[in-house]
Formats: sequence, C-alpha cells, structure tokens
Amino acid sequence: MRPIALSFLLVFTSLAFFVGCKKDKLENLYIPRLMVESRGVNFNSMGGDTAVLPKSGTTINIQADPIVTEFDIRNVELVKVDRGMALLLQVDGKGARDLYRASVTNMGGRIVLMVNGNAIGARRIDGAIPDGNLYTFVEVDDAELEQLVLDLRRSLRELQAKKSW
Repeated sequence: MRPIALSFLLVFTSLAFFVGCKKDKLENLYIPRLMVESRGVNFNSMGGDTAVLPKSGTTINIQADPIVTEFDIRNVELVKVDRGMALLLQVDGKGARDLYRASVTNMGGRIVLMVNGNAIGARRIDGAIPDGNLYTFVEVDDAELEQLVLDLRRSLRELQAKKSW
C-alpha cells in the first residue's frame, strides 16, 4: 500500500509543478503606438526622438510620449481608400479623446505610426479627428499589409488580455 501512496504523491506533485510552470511570456508581438510630431525648436533637448520612415527616408522629430498606446487601440483594419490601401486604427474612448486633443493642438503636424519603436507610417493632420478612427498610409509592401494587420490584431488581443489593471 505504501508504494502506491508514494507514487500517487509523486505524480500529484509533478503535475502541480508542471501546471505551475505555465508559460506567461508574450512573444513576437507587434506593439503599435501613435506619436505626434514635435515641431518646436528643441536644440538637442532630451524631450523627443527622431523617427525615420523606411522607404521614403523621411525624418520626423517626435515627442517622447505616445498620444495613443497599444492599450488604447481596439482594432486595426486594412481599408481601400481613393489613394490606395490604408490602415484604419480604431481607438477606445480615452484614446479618442487623446487623439482629438492632439489633432487639434498639432494641426498641420504629423501623426506617426510606430510599431516596436520603428516608424512605418505618418499622416499629416489636416483636421480634427473627433471619432477615434485614424486612417494612415504605411510604408510597407502591399504583399505584407494583410499579414501586418493580422499580426497587429493578434498582438493587441494578447497584450490587452494580459493587462492587469
């Protein structure tokens, strides 16, 4: 009887050990953030950063803090507009308010879409964005656009599910 009880105890503790070692690490994420162009004279101050678009090589000075983070973006869609394929980023209520304020305050500037710290697209602010829907073109090959959207959606879903607050 004793060897059976010992084997049950051994199986139970090893099972508890493996369940406790569940993988919580998020991998291969695409983290999107919306940054706004910094148009003031900053004389090498530490207040911002520089983003370079991959194809055009356009350099944009951006503010240090994002206006919309990965926790504010609710959906990403690939949409056809008059000038071609664009991304539609839909944000939640907080993100919509922040996007509206930034679009009013920085009229004429640019909103830069960053993914994992790399600029992939920019949009000139030509009017207030009141509805939380940002349309932007990205400097990504057309063949890779659909996969980019799928990866962004997956990443947003995983990040927001892990958000503890």
